[in-house]
Amino acid sequence: MEEIKPGVWIIHGENRGRFPFAHSLYLKGEHRALVDTGAGRGLLQLAGKVDRVYLSHYHRDHVAANSLFAGASFSIHPLDAPGLLSVEGFYRLTGLRGIGQPYWDTLNQKGFEATFAAGRHREGDRIDLGGLTLRVLHTPGHTPGHCAFLVEEYGLLFAADIDLSTFGPWYGNVSSDPEQLEESVQRLRMLKARVVVTSHSKPVTADIDRKMERYAAVIEQRHEMIYELLRRGAMTLERLIDLKPIYRRHPEPVSVYRFFEGMMLKKHLTILQNRGAVDYAGEEKLYHAR
Repeated sequence: MEEIKPGVWIIHGENRGRFPFAHSLYLKGEHRALVDTGAGRGLLQLAGKVDRVYLSHYHRDHVAANSLFAGASFSIHPLDAPGLLSVEGFYRLTGLRGIGQPYWDTLNQKGFEATFAAGRHREGDRIDLGGLTLRVLHTPGHTPGHCAFLVEEYGLLFAADIDLSTFGPWYGNVSSDPEQLEESVQRLRMLKARVVVTSHSKPVTADIDRKMERYAAVIEQRHEMIYELLRRGAMTLERLIDLKPIYRRHPEPVSVYRFFEGMMLKKHLTILQNRGAVDYAGEEKLYHAR
């Protein structure tokens, strides 16, 4: 645990917070709260010491240790609740049903474990922890109900999976939306936060606006990269996946990363089609630049 402001700690995720781990945020006012449970072994010291758990979204690397906090109340945004409550809802939001066991292997998990969450937090909610106040910011795109949290007393933003990483934004589920994600990043820029803590990268205290701008720009850069590939010749989606323009490499299990690559590429192709930059030949299943 690292105390970054009085009463606010980062629980650093194992493997520097890289997937399938994620940093968590612990807040201690009159009430003790945890944001996300994906940090791994670092959370063991808090077992039985948390009153409330607020989940930024339903992804498994953010909810992995929910069972450690069985005595706490759980809350999640209504749009992401189905992905937490049942395996059917999880597969509906992710589109991962056909991947099966390889996906769970990436997480070192046996499979889906449901969490009962009675609470629902929404845009604009102000959560009084007694001495500390969390404001809920609905920031969709990564998932439909993805939320960030602002610790108002310090201007400290927990941006969750708007993680300002060099990889850039991630929208590899069927319910993800890169255009919404761009809008969410722009909204967070307007907050002028003094500190930004994310789920998978180091805290940011300098050049915050520039780093957010650069992070959001990756989506447009990917549009341009895909368009340039199609200018060189028409391709099927499978051929584009083979080229790995987004991930660059597909580690084991390859089927999972091909799924994510393909899902993100399809979203880009749809946007490029809507812009009139790309056509799709149905029978030949070829995408080509106009």
